[in-house]
Amino acid sequence: MSKFIPFTDEELYQAHHKDIKEYLESIGEKVLHSGTEYMWEAHDSVKIRGHIWYRHSTGESGTAVNFLMTFFDFSFQEAVITLLDGNYKATSNSKPVDFINEPDIYHKKDRVVLPQKNTNNKRLYAYLCNSRCIDYSVVRYFVKKGFIYEDKSNHNIVFLGKDKKGIVRYAGLKGTLTVKSFKGEITGSNKIYCFKHIGLSDVLFVFEAFIDLFSFITLYQLGENWHTYNYIALGGLNLEALKKCVKDYPHIKKIYICTDNDINSSDGKNHGQDFAKKAQKVFQDKYKTEIITPNLKDWNEILKQRSQSYGK
Repeated sequence: MSKFIPFTDEELYQAHHKDIKEYLESIGEKVLHSGTEYMWEAHDSVKIRGHIWYRHSTGESGTAVNFLMTFFDFSFQEAVITLLDGNYKATSNSKPVDFINEPDIYHKKDRVVLPQKNTNNKRLYAYLCNSRCIDYSVVRYFVKKGFIYEDKSNHNIVFLGKDKKGIVRYAGLKGTLTVKSFKGEITGSNKIYCFKHIGLSDVLFVFEAFIDLFSFITLYQLGENWHTYNYIALGGLNLEALKKCVKDYPHIKKIYICTDNDINSSDGKNHGQDFAKKAQKVFQDKYKTEIITPNLKDWNEILKQRSQSYGK
């Protein structure tokens, strides 16, 4: 359970009165005019007017906070923090337990301070869906859940790693220009809390990069309820991050190691598969483990090849 955060009355007022249309557009959702109101394209029975929403099909209504709790499965605290863009102050009775959101990138104490969100995620969607061939619904899911967003200054993709309390401890950067590759991390990030998605299943899929994670889901979907599985992107070959993950989430019983197949590496070593074998030895006594090896370098290479074959 997340630590209680005693928001001030002003912060609660600001969160409840956040413009819902602006929030939806900031995560890439489409909102249409409907008379004097707005209509959310994904749920056409939902009408929006400022910070108020009404669902005609069920009669439900509420403010921006209730909106995130109803449609995005946020807890009350998660909804308030999100609507405040992470920019809140704790009262004298508590300490800040999450990040604040400011334009500059820096690290303060134990907090990872994130770059400001762009007003939309157009470059993010264009890069992941068009250049990387990842299914739109997969990208949209992770955007809606607050795992990734596009930053305002450089239009990089910011992908987040959180601890068990939902506090951001890691933030990576991926450029959205196809002609110029860029990867980086926010200062102060702790890679042991790398990018992951935790579901209810006892199965964990392990990848090196979040793009390969997204690609694997696109390729195989794993049924309509793919999001019930657990996924982790180690940000490389980070065994300690994998150990931390299975320790923090004891419902995990099966580990599928899906790291790269570096058959053409410059040093002649297959680092991804060497890591997979090492990890299997570490975990096989306690967990059911299996190595799933891509037949090309990585899962995104397979996805792009398949997309080209299908004429995407």
